[in-house]
Amino acid sequence: MTETKYLKFFLNEIGYSVHNLNTIAVALSNLPANSVPNPELNIKWEAKNLEKSCIAARRFAVRSSLVFAVEALFEYMSNISDDELWKKLNFDLDFKKKLSTNDSKARRFSEFCKSIPGIEKEWYLLVELMCHWRNQIVHASTSNAGLSSSDKRFLETKISFLYDNFYHFDVMKTLEDYDADKVTLKEATTLITFLIKCCRKIDEHYISSISGLSNQVYSEVLDNDDQFNLLKKQVGSAKRNRQIMKYIGVKLPYLSAEKITMLANEYK
Repeated sequence: MTETKYLKFFLNEIGYSVHNLNTIAVALSNLPANSVPNPELNIKWEAKNLEKSCIAARRFAVRSSLVFAVEALFEYMSNISDDELWKKLNFDLDFKKKLSTNDSKARRFSEFCKSIPGIEKEWYLLVELMCHWRNQIVHASTSNAGLSSSDKRFLETKISFLYDNFYHFDVMKTLEDYDADKVTLKEATTLITFLIKCCRKIDEHYISSISGLSNQVYSEVLDNDDQFNLLKKQVGSAKRNRQIMKYIGVKLPYLSAEKITMLANEYK
């Protein structure tokens, strides 16, 4: 297994966000002037000014997708932090733990990512910006947080790299648009791309790290599982052994078949 159940759920939610947003944009750009709703939709729709309606609909879709993606990110980060094996790693990385100063989920994400191999600084800073943008959309009158001056200066050093490697992404324009709260389709889709890249690296780190835990740790996790304890109490039989091995594979799906067999043998 190359992905945790947390990442799979996350990707099921937003994995096609870029394609879906682009599909909406293409569909809106091709609406004929005399458009009428398909009767099967069973809705009332009258566009007094089709061009303005399309612009407003596209803006709504872009802003909504940004908020939705960040909410999915927060759920993924909370699930990883609550994971039993993640806690056993003693990394002291807990997304749900408040920072001592200037706490926000946006900043917690950046602090978390600093310890994850393979995540570039510009990746997590742009996702932090995305999180701040979510707050700006949802809490327009009260949110005034953003990237620090030093973080903005760092992103400025990556202008050419980001432009050349991420479909002409203009980070300076993005920072300006953040200040004006005018997120574009291009900005939203690129930020979502960085968000997914960060989560994939967190997931890789989780899986590679827990594979190095001792059998004692795995046994502790299993012994604290009520359903597994019911299996252990069954009379010894080939069926019981098969059920135990199958349950370990479900409970600890990121372990190798060899490791699962070794653990199951301890409960024969």
